[in-house]
Amino acid sequence: MHFRRSKILEPRGKVVFITGCDTGFGNLLARRLDVLGFVVLAGCLDANSQGARALVRETSRVQTVQVDVTSDHQVQAALEIVTVRTQEQGGLWSLINNAGIAVFTECEWCPMDTYRRSLEVNLVGTIRVTKAFLPLVRQTRGRVVNVASLAGRVGLPGFTAYSATKHGVVGFSDCLRREMVKFKVNVVTIEPNMYRTPMAERSMQLGQAEQSWATTPQHIRDDYGEQYFHTFHATLKTHLSFSSKRIHEVIDCLEHAVIARHPKSRYVPGRTMCLLSNLFGALPNCIQDVAVIAAMKANVRPQCMD
Repeated sequence: MHFRRSKILEPRGKVVFITGCDTGFGNLLARRLDVLGFVVLAGCLDANSQGARALVRETSRVQTVQVDVTSDHQVQAALEIVTVRTQEQGGLWSLINNAGIAVFTECEWCPMDTYRRSLEVNLVGTIRVTKAFLPLVRQTRGRVVNVASLAGRVGLPGFTAYSATKHGVVGFSDCLRREMVKFKVNVVTIEPNMYRTPMAERSMQLGQAEQSWATTPQHIRDDYGEQYFHTFHATLKTHLSFSSKRIHEVIDCLEHAVIARHPKSRYVPGRTMCLLSNLFGALPNCIQDVAVIAAMKANVRPQCMD
């Protein structure tokens, strides 16, 4: 995605803190912002992971910070590190809430523990980190950037756990953006479609779907039927196979959200996807439902309806 390069802030000396930097968008963004001259504090679930070690080894200024966004203790410990590191700069320029997980399986097959874990990481984790770091961001009149998803606005079959959390991130961000106007702090959402990152790794996601189905009570499996699950599984496999390799589109949006003097409040990576998402959002729900179901090829009837 092309952005105008005018009205860009000077990055030198500005500190950013990114969660979820072990792999994926977070890892790539940390590298990009380091090259631009930002002081990058990269939050990692495991500061000794291969991705975390590579960040330190292959960049000039990136410092990794151990943080599990589901842990009050680790978030407070990370806050202490960032507070010390930003004293000379007078605060934190940008907080990027990127840490997240995804599980794709239909509601009746999805264990409550999976819902709770998804909520705790994707939504509560975003809120927990934001509440902790907002005072530092307000000091610089900087910005909070939350990685949401198009699934936060468009609900798809098999996405109940993931979409519920991302709907929450979108709603939280919209409210926070309006609350922060008085402090001149920008709050931004990045809303990607499916991209080929470790989160969308096919064998992992298909394995999780199989595990969910295998642990579903037998009477529910009987109602759906094995054929329905196999069709769902094949459709999920197809969609994961077509996930975009153009990961730079997301990193470009994240970079612009951090460095632009006047960032957008919402970024949808990819021009075509941005246009389609806007058009889709203008459709009545009944038409959206038909379009989504057709796109997901969910045309096999559950066993109990035969």
